[in-house]
This record gives sequence, C-alpha cells and structure tokens, in this order.
Amino acid sequence: MRPTQFRGSRMIGMVALALLLAATLAPVVSAQGAPDAYAGVVGKWAGYVTGPSGSATETVWTINPDGTFSVQTDAYTAIGSLQARGPDYAFSYERNGATVTGALMARASNGRSQLVGRGETPDGPINVTLTR
Repeated sequence: MRPTQFRGSRMIGMVALALLLAATLAPVVSAQGAPDAYAGVVGKWAGYVTGPSGSATETVWTINPDGTFSVQTDAYTAIGSLQARGPDYAFSYERNGATVTGALMARASNGRSQLVGRGETPDGPINVTLTR
C-alpha cells in the first residue's frame, strides 16, 4: 500500500514562506514610503555666506530631495550633501580641494523660510543665511 501524500503541505509551506518574507520586508517598504527628511528644505535658497574675514559672498544653494546640493557663487560651484539630524542638517561640501562642514537650521523670519547656520573652513568659521 502506498502512503497517502498530502499535497497541501507544500502549499502551506509556500504560504508560510511568503508571510515570513512579507513580515521581513515590511519595515523596508514603510521606510521608503515615509516622508522625506529633506522635504522641507528642497529647492533653491539664496543668501550670503560670511567668511572668517567678515566679507559676505552672495550664494545660491539648490537642495535636492535626496539631500545632495550645489552651492553657486560668482567664483565657484561646489557639490555637497546634507545629513538630517533632528532639528537641523549637517552639511559638507568640497571647495578647491578643501572640505567645508557645518550645520543649518530651518526657521521662519517675517513669514519667509530661512536656512541659517555656521560652518568651518580651513581658514576659519563661516556663517550662512539663506532665504527661499
């Protein structure tokens, strides 16, 4: 006599595997669907970067949805990135082979959105004030 084989056990195993995969991948899918950490700062910002000597340079920062950005002045263009960290954003970009780092905070002033912050260059501290 041949033993009876329950073909449904294979189906139950496949369903269990599918449920396990779904449970494992659910956090990844929900994290990708979460609001972007940079959504509030995406776009063009114009203003001034004041260097260690006190001279202010007019600048335009263009921030992308992934946190990368470009800094443009009459003298140079630099590419950098933001890192969201609670209420502010750490930034880093390279200019003429030197790294510039600092932090920016979003705020409102007189009904306008601003990014303000402080940074460090090899020559000393900088202050950043940008308005959208």
